Amino acid sequence: MYRAWDVYHKVLTSYLAKKYRTVPLPSTPSYHSSDVSIIVPTIETESSFTDCVRLWLRSNPREIIIVTVPRYKTHVEHLVQPMHNLTDKITILIAPVANKRQQIMMGAKKATGKIIALVDDDAYWRSSGVIPYMLAAFEDASIGAVAGLQSPEIPIDRQDAGVVTIWEAAAALDMFKMNHDQPVRFTADGSLWVLSGRTVFIRAAIMQDPPFAEAYTHQVIDGKIVNGADDVWVTEWVLDHDWKICVQNAPEAEILTNVPRDWKFVLQNLRWDRGNFRSFCGRIFGSPGYRAMMQRHPHLTMVMIEKLTRPVWASAYVVAWSTTLWTAPWLATTFLLWMTFGMGGSFWTYRAFVKEYPYMAGKVWKLMLMSNMGPIMDIYALITMKDDRWLTRVADAQHVKA
Repeated sequence: MYRAWDVYHKVLTSYLAKKYRTVPLPSTPSYHSSDVSIIVPTIETESSFTDCVRLWLRSNPREIIIVTVPRYKTHVEHLVQPMHNLTDKITILIAPVANKRQQIMMGAKKATGKIIALVDDDAYWRSSGVIPYMLAAFEDASIGAVAGLQSPEIPIDRQDAGVVTIWEAAAALDMFKMNHDQPVRFTADGSLWVLSGRTVFIRAAIMQDPPFAEAYTHQVIDGKIVNGADDVWVTEWVLDHDWKICVQNAPEAEILTNVPRDWKFVLQNLRWDRGNFRSFCGRIFGSPGYRAMMQRHPHLTMVMIEKLTRPVWASAYVVAWSTTLWTAPWLATTFLLWMTFGMGGSFWTYRAFVKEYPYMAGKVWKLMLMSNMGPIMDIYALITMKDDRWLTRVADAQHVKA
């Protein structure tokens, strides 16, 4: 049954992928770069931040508001010093604790633009089309938030089969799949469970609304103020408050981001999975509830249920296949080949991935093995989903009581 759903899902995905269209640039835009306030929460800021800020400034936004904490204040000031001498568009705010949501909201309250761009501190806007194409979606007055095409930033000297690590390849594959899946899910019923927070454009009127600010900064899990999963929460809020979202996967607006070169990739994914599972359980079993979800976003609801039950079905599939391998090895082998290369297989995904990143071709078999470990990660993430630690950075949220 699990595999039957998987095959059906892939057929539907292929159909929806052909229907997706990006929003074209308007001939007379209602919004301009001067309407965009960029907000960047940051701690343990990498040296590449200087290049990121330089690229954001090249897009000529209204302002860039950087929010850090006392222990990183001097470091951040040093990183932006080369640009700070050239522009008055950069503001550095100091939050009392390292909590991403608290930092973002501090910046949102100071923002003066009509549109707020929530941007990670390692996001590169190498294309000049990021702001124009993101803003194009807001010509529809019902659109509340927009995200787009996101790819890994792999330096030239690392685009080598002997240099690039399996962790970089896994991160690149994740984004490759996301860039294919996001527009498909959006086309299905106009929804997603998350607009990726590497760069999200959202109307300032939404973020600066007092009920939003209060709920955003006071979500509680296990007696503690939530730190992460901010992009999941924002996407939920927008959809649940009569706004629409948009996936603008325009090549002209591609956003690049640093990726882990070591096992921190696993921790990063564990944090994301925990946030997703909290969201799925909350939305299906809590508010707005399964029935309301099915009425509004049936495709998203079914994908959420599939994700929640995947560990069970995958485990049952492994047991059934192992039993078949013991009793009828020819049948088990035939089925495995069909699932790998046939209609339900992932061969074509990896083939397209290698075409995009040929220097990662030697990592494909390891990537396949890692993908098959997904259900194990899901089980652990589901069991520990109340754990909201940042994992890859040292936040203070675990010390902040509700």
